[in-house]
Amino acid sequence: MMKPTLLLTTALLAGAAQADIIGLTAEVGSYSPSADDSYISDKDSSKQSADLDGKSGTYFGIAFEHPLPLIPNVRFQSLDLKANGSVGSQSAKLDLSHQDYTLYYEFLDGLLWIDLDAGLTVRKFDGSVTLDGNKTNLSDYYPLGYVAGYVTVPGTRLSFGGELKAGGFDGSSITDTTLKVKYQSPFLVGLEGGYRKIDLDLDDIDGKDIKSDFSGVFVGAFIDF
Repeated sequence: MMKPTLLLTTALLAGAAQADIIGLTAEVGSYSPSADDSYISDKDSSKQSADLDGKSGTYFGIAFEHPLPLIPNVRFQSLDLKANGSVGSQSAKLDLSHQDYTLYYEFLDGLLWIDLDAGLTVRKFDGSVTLDGNKTNLSDYYPLGYVAGYVTVPGTRLSFGGELKAGGFDGSSITDTTLKVKYQSPFLVGLEGGYRKIDLDLDDIDGKDIKSDFSGVFVGAFIDF
């Protein structure tokens, strides 16, 4: 009886060693997207293609992890996401800046060099749509599923992976995909970079339908305590 008990205890201790006691990470960087396949139209009018140029914007994020059972970890992220251009003969400014509030669980935390998280995100837009000087504010909330996975190259400080946030609600849909490479330096601060694609199809925002696909590269730095 002692041998199975010893094996079980060893396995449990090994699993516990994989989890952070208290973890805090923060990231900041710059995202440089293009804005393709875009349109902005009134709800009752025909769709008009938009000729938009995406603007470089800042992203920021912070996450807090803990060992308490059943209580999810917390992550906050924000992104400055803007584009300027025209819709037909009208000048257009599109501000889709937003904040993400995520509750998630760690299903794998370094086991076999793999990290896997999943949870739920609420995205709050804090932007506007402006056509020929007529501004419509955008401050809606959207629920999204969240999953993130990374693999660390054994014997190195490099990890590869990505994140996906996706969902649909009340005729609108959002898909936000990130592919990322991270380098954890010996000095607390690490470097990250990759590619991010954000597909937005927002229905009836104060009488306007908005669609835009943002995609581009990002570079940044992070701290992992």
